[in-house]
Amino acid sequence: MPHIHVGEIFERVVTFDEAGARDFALLVGDHNPIHHDANFAAQSRFGGLIISGTQSVAYLMAMTATFVSERGPALGLEYGFRFRKGVRMGETVKLAWVVTDVTPKAGLGDIVSFDATLTVLSTGEVAVTGWGKCALVGDGNME
Repeated sequence: MPHIHVGEIFERVVTFDEAGARDFALLVGDHNPIHHDANFAAQSRFGGLIISGTQSVAYLMAMTATFVSERGPALGLEYGFRFRKGVRMGETVKLAWVVTDVTPKAGLGDIVSFDATLTVLSTGEVAVTGWGKCALVGDGNME
């Protein structure tokens, strides 16, 4: 099974178009007017519509699932995120993870720890930070 190494970085660039961002918020049941009502959002401190936090973390979590599962059977274990800035609809962002630790665990496989950032490319501001842990299951048994 291919190994994961501390210091590995994986990134993705995404543009959050308005139609997709509104649809995502509705899909997950986020009816906050900051994601749907342009007049309301224009009067907010953000000055316009922002994406739902659930959308940004969904992209981030999916990245770790893909990264680990490319090396073998994988399980997400735990995640945490901090929202530092709103991300306006229409913005292009860079989502990035770095592997911070790989610890073998008997009977499971490798526990892989990560740190994340979501950076708004137009300003260079970090809008979301996070951390996560996944298991790279050693024997293919995911029970």
